[in-house]
Amino acid sequence: MRSAWWVVALLLLGCGGESDDGGSNTGGSGGATGGSGGATGGSSGSGGATGGSSGSGGATGGSSGSGGASGGAGGSGGSSGACGNCDFQCCGTACINTGNDIKNCGGCGTVCPGNTPYCDHGVCKDKPPCETGTNCIGTATCCGNKCCAVGEICCDVPGPLGTPLPTCNQPVDGTCPKGCTSCVCNSPETPIATPSGERRIRDLHEGDLVYSLSGGRMIAVPITRTNRVEAPNHQVMRVTLSSGSVLEISPKHPTADGRKFGDLRAGDRLDGVFVVAAEPVAYAHSHTYDILPASDTGTYWAGGVLIASTLAGSPSQTLASEPASR
Repeated sequence: MRSAWWVVALLLLGCGGESDDGGSNTGGSGGATGGSGGATGGSSGSGGATGGSSGSGGATGGSSGSGGASGGAGGSGGSSGACGNCDFQCCGTACINTGNDIKNCGGCGTVCPGNTPYCDHGVCKDKPPCETGTNCIGTATCCGNKCCAVGEICCDVPGPLGTPLPTCNQPVDGTCPKGCTSCVCNSPETPIATPSGERRIRDLHEGDLVYSLSGGRMIAVPITRTNRVEAPNHQVMRVTLSSGSVLEISPKHPTADGRKFGDLRAGDRLDGVFVVAAEPVAYAHSHTYDILPASDTGTYWAGGVLIASTLAGSPSQTLASEPASR
């Protein structure tokens, strides 16, 4: 009797990224070839023991009849395996969003046919959806309520802000941009308060001292974790404060009082400081960053205001939300 072992590892990082201290990202290898006679399941991928979750095994083995096909879409690598930090699915060594990729729609290697292919949450369609009243002329392709020019493709690109309708995009490697679902952190230049003055968050390491709120007091505590995550096709909130500080932080990043940066509007207060402006902007950096101070709140001061960490899980203390002033 044939048996199969599945290795499952859960990567519980609030920021979804690899460790900033340079841990190994060795992942698992892909599913092996399925057995003759079409038995279900190739051999499972071998797990990367160091620095990442294990690679998942082949999802489905050979088809019925003689000569099993290669292992299924679960291929090589895990979330930190051969395809690196991946919000989506590993196909070989590539990180693929099978929900919108017209070359891998619904699974690795499934190509959507036609002149205007569209991958609708993993299902191939011969054309994108078109809102009533949207009229595209000539070679333009209707995409939701817009018209895509020649060379553009219609895609649903996931991200922190989200869009109710698909949008026109420049292709990336001939298909839709993957998007980023786990980008919830700071830009690399975010100034963090430390006993030696403000330091950029990208320059901080485990063991460095930062100021945090602990036991109701502002004290210097060591950093227990530093994380970063790749941030393709990302948007952040640019928050301008009355103090003169400007923060660029992911919309889903938590404030110290339980809100998200995407909730902030002009006239609100953030740690007692008035918000002059808050607007979504395209992100200019390759990664987002976060830290976890060793305190009961998991908070730290960024640009002079207290914010929370995405790595804190459920902190034992949370500040009361400050009302808006309009």
